[in-house]
Amino acid sequence: MLLNDYQVTWTSSVNDLKEWDQFLQNDPRGHCQQVSHWLSSFKIYSLDFELLLIRNNDSEIIGGLGVVIVGVSIFKVLVAPSGPILSNGYEGLFEPILELFVERAKAKKVFYCHINVPVLKEDNSFLGEYCLSNISKESLLFSGNEGNEFIHVYGINGLRPVYIKYEEDLSPYDYVLSKCNSNTRRNIRAAYKNKLELRYATTESDVKDAYNVIERNAKLQGYDVRSWDDSKEMIMNMIKSGLCIAPCAYSDGVLKGSLIVFDIGQRLSYVYGGIIREEKDLKLGHFMHNEMIKLSIEKAYKFYDISVNGSEGVTRFKKGFNGNHVEFIGNRYWVLNKMKFFIYKKFNSLIVRNKFLIARILKWRVFNS
Repeated sequence: MLLNDYQVTWTSSVNDLKEWDQFLQNDPRGHCQQVSHWLSSFKIYSLDFELLLIRNNDSEIIGGLGVVIVGVSIFKVLVAPSGPILSNGYEGLFEPILELFVERAKAKKVFYCHINVPVLKEDNSFLGEYCLSNISKESLLFSGNEGNEFIHVYGINGLRPVYIKYEEDLSPYDYVLSKCNSNTRRNIRAAYKNKLELRYATTESDVKDAYNVIERNAKLQGYDVRSWDDSKEMIMNMIKSGLCIAPCAYSDGVLKGSLIVFDIGQRLSYVYGGIIREEKDLKLGHFMHNEMIKLSIEKAYKFYDISVNGSEGVTRFKKGFNGNHVEFIGNRYWVLNKMKFFIYKKFNSLIVRNKFLIARILKWRVFNS
């Protein structure tokens, strides 16, 4: 396929971004890291983004690629997380879009660029509708180095689908339960004996309370999440646009756990979560994720993405739902200025150690510019 047959633009216009987000939500190949709210959330750190948009002759979006521009002055990198996105039948545009990505990096005079393509590492007939596969070995992609030398904007490497089937002797929900291990089924039953209540946070005050649980949990477990101040605009705008939900678990009217879940690509994708741990284990995680599976069935989705990230214990929890990691082929990167890349590598450990201070400085620049 040739791009000359399509309308091709680099854009950041509000109307284009709204249309792109709707495309991502409705197309099974849509990905949460390509939604405009996620891309634009980096602007709070004085970073920028733009969108390569591909339309057919009827001006309908059939694909695109969102990129984040990171850095200051002459030290910049270009990152494309989890893209390009291409509707079924337009896979032939993968190579031309990849060429435009590298050309854009050179035009922006960045010293480094990388892309995390949503291409399955191994063929999966069920997920072929949701991801790209069978990229030519001659692709420009493989001229890039394998891996990621810029970890500060990451791409999610794959899916962890909890499959739902609708044409079985069992009901869709009973099918999912049949694939869970015995311990998970037992914990789900125990959760409902605790008379937990599910509510969806929609107001800023309620969503903030839900996110505070997630931040508290992250601090106790020793991992990082963005602060509420940094995430508020993205999450609230996504909730208002119908791209995100914030399910919360209550016990005796008291908030005990919460999730942030994206509704993009004809699937629910778990992003963040947290619980308030107490002496009695209420099985809050089992309760909330089970409710998300039920909601996925209500929406007639074919799987619930319970997410790939997490510690060994978290991974074991997810595998209990028969959620196994289906990998993408991984990042590829290009070094476009060896001297600047060398300097970056020398100072990267300093950047990592002081990332929160640097983030505060960048935010100060935004609010005082």
